[in-house]
Amino acid sequence: MNVISPVLAAAEFAEPWQAILAAALTTNAVVLAGYRIYRFTKGGPRADATGGAVLAALLVALAVLVMNDVSWARWAALVYGLVFAVVVMPIWVLGVLIPLPPGPLDYSFTGIYEATLVVIGVAAFAA
Repeated sequence: MNVISPVLAAAEFAEPWQAILAAALTTNAVVLAGYRIYRFTKGGPRADATGGAVLAALLVALAVLVMNDVSWARWAALVYGLVFAVVVMPIWVLGVLIPLPPGPLDYSFTGIYEATLVVIGVAAFAA
């Protein structure tokens, strides 16, 4: 059994915006952990990979809470989406992405991550 199974199993019983929010949180977690581990294999800091894995685990747990109708979970997802979209990612782009020689994978991660943060914000508000 993988970590995404509880989210997918509960999706058929959820409201549409709850399912969208849980899927966006899970997608965000997978992209985040995968990219951080990729950067670690290319010489990136271990703390960055560890922090990405911890955040990914928290996001999957938050997705499970959203699917189980825990009311505060969608507000936590909204705060996460807003803070990371408005504060964290612009700082990351200026401080990390631009100084390194970014490749297609770096741009893909940034685009997908930002897009899922927008979906998280909209879905958390609508759920």
